[in-house]
Amino acid sequence: MPTTFNVISLGVQTLIDPTEGSDTIENASALVGLTVGALGDPLLDNFVSLSSAGAGFTGGNNTAYDNNNNNSDDQFSIDGGPAQTFDAVAPYNATITFTDGTTANVTAVVFQDTAGNTYLAPEFSSNADQALYESGALRSITLDSLIGGTYSGLTGTRQAWNFVTCFAQGTGILTPDGEVSVEQLSPGDKVCTLNSGDQTIRWVGIRSVPAIDKLAPIRIKAGALGQGLPKQDLCVSRQHRMLCRSKVAKRMFDTPEALISANKLTVLSGVRQDDSFGWITYCHILCDTHEVVYANGMPAETLYLGTQTKHSMTPEALEEIRAIFPELVEGAKPPTPAHFMPGNAPQRNLMRRLRKNRHPFYETS
Repeated sequence: MPTTFNVISLGVQTLIDPTEGSDTIENASALVGLTVGALGDPLLDNFVSLSSAGAGFTGGNNTAYDNNNNNSDDQFSIDGGPAQTFDAVAPYNATITFTDGTTANVTAVVFQDTAGNTYLAPEFSSNADQALYESGALRSITLDSLIGGTYSGLTGTRQAWNFVTCFAQGTGILTPDGEVSVEQLSPGDKVCTLNSGDQTIRWVGIRSVPAIDKLAPIRIKAGALGQGLPKQDLCVSRQHRMLCRSKVAKRMFDTPEALISANKLTVLSGVRQDDSFGWITYCHILCDTHEVVYANGMPAETLYLGTQTKHSMTPEALEEIRAIFPELVEGAKPPTPAHFMPGNAPQRNLMRRLRKNRHPFYETS
């Protein structure tokens, strides 16, 4: 597992381990009740990259950043900055809130440097908590209670922290030569797009995850969205957007077409979360611009490299994309979306109106 991984900055907080000489974090309870993140200041904007720096974590316990600085002054760097001296780590029972307003209960591994800079760490193994963290865009976290106050340190190799919109393995993507399973596509291959003709794939990402809780896919049954679409059952990650084409959308947004997250479609007949997979392989593709491709015949987006996605991808994946699209990774402005992307509340309202009035999600133009 990597020694460089994403963490979330929780700001400068009260020191939880002001006294050295043991593995006891004597002031860990000071952070109980802390909430970081809000509707207008989401936690997803606080992603930073941690890497070993300076003395690293080779002193004392050579597999972890030590809680007891009398053993060694272990050090790390944030986003390639100067070395920071690790101070302590403690686990908490916590509540995370996603940007769509839903919540989940997790164990939060919280650590600090000696200046009180505080961070939320990913898990050190691929477990249920990590799956929840990666299942959606994070709005906030509240530390509800302290789990314990005596630990040797923070394991120096952790899970990569990732959150992207993906197609499930086996999804047929239309190419000039016919449908190809998404996992068989490679950079340089062509795909057919709704707006821009045939376009070249520039980057492909593939990852297998436990299909539990919010990492479970949304299954869209064949024909559920209108016009016989999708042609076969379509499974995508919760945040993957489908193209809605509807008179109702025209009345609401002054445009008949809007990109809607798959998890908002579950109010419609034939769309549900599928918890039967165990593990699932997700695939995403990136073109020169944000595009709408045909997935099992249904118009659906390619990877949208906006702020939220960049903050939630692994450093390794971002480095790959930076080599191809430095302007997208380093640029202050997100790319232009292929179609209008309404906020969460308007999306839910649109879905309720479609269901109430029995309008299809995708109508003929």
